[in-house]
Order: sequence, then C-alpha cells, then structure tokens
Amino acid sequence: MKTIRIFIVVTLVLAVHLSNAQSKSYRMYDAFANKDGVTNFSFTKNMTDAFNIDLGDDDDEKKVTGDLNEVRFMSYNPKKGGMSGPEFTKRAVGMLPSQYKKYEDEDNDSDAEIWLLGGRKKFKECHVFLNNESDDQMRFVVSFYGDFTVQDLEGLKETGRSFSDD
Repeated sequence: MKTIRIFIVVTLVLAVHLSNAQSKSYRMYDAFANKDGVTNFSFTKNMTDAFNIDLGDDDDEKKVTGDLNEVRFMSYNPKKGGMSGPEFTKRAVGMLPSQYKKYEDEDNDSDAEIWLLGGRKKFKECHVFLNNESDDQMRFVVSFYGDFTVQDLEGLKETGRSFSDD
C-alpha cells in the first residue's frame, strides 16, 4: 500500500514538472487552435535539425546559432474568422506573459513586432508577429524556441516573413 502511495506521489510530481516545462507562450497557440480562419503547424527539433537557418544575403549571411528546438507558425485570415487582423494580433500578443519583452525596432514603418524571452544576447524564445496594411488581410505569427543567440534580429524578422510569403 505504501508503494502505491509513493508511486502516485511521484507520478503527480512528474506530471506537474512536465506540464511546467512547456512554454507559457503555447497558450497563445492553444487558444487559437481549431478556430475559424486559423492555420498552424510546428517543426520540432528533429525537423529543425534537417535545415539551417541562414539570415541575410549571400555576402552578408548571419546564422541563428545554438539549439533551436522548435519553430511554430500560425496564420489568421480575417475573412474566414470572427476578428479583424489587428484584433487577432492584439489578442495573441496579450497572451504572452509579462516576462516577454518587445524588441523596439528602429524602423517605425515596420510591419512586424518581435517579442523575446531571454537576455540581451541569449534567447529562449522569439515571436515575430507579421501584420499587413489592411485590417482584412492575413496576419502571421512565427515563434522560435530553443537556447540560441541571434546575431541579427532583422534577419529573424525576414525569416518570419519568408514563412508567411504566398
């Protein structure tokens, strides 16, 4: 009987620990899963090992270095969903906990918002929210998870855009 109790306690502790290991930003993806107008998918570590992410042009390439564990992608089509594009972006960004910090882009006309979790040079997560000019055009979110450094955040933004190109 004592062995069964110990087994149950150990199982509960492991379940709580494993559920806490997931990123809190997953809540954003879970909230929009199976909603009208939303499409999402992810590449896990096995898939991301199959390709390298090079940023920049041929002569000015930068690399995302470190362990990239997962890349998640979500698109929202306001014509098929119940929200406008800006409403979707506002809700999605609002689901990120307060420890995520917005990267202040020098380009005021940028169509992307970048939210980061980590320090100045080393990041655990990077979320790129891509907007379009019109409220009824597609919106995109590309999230990078892992333990990595980024030599060029502008390049990550461009990588996010390339995921969302038609």
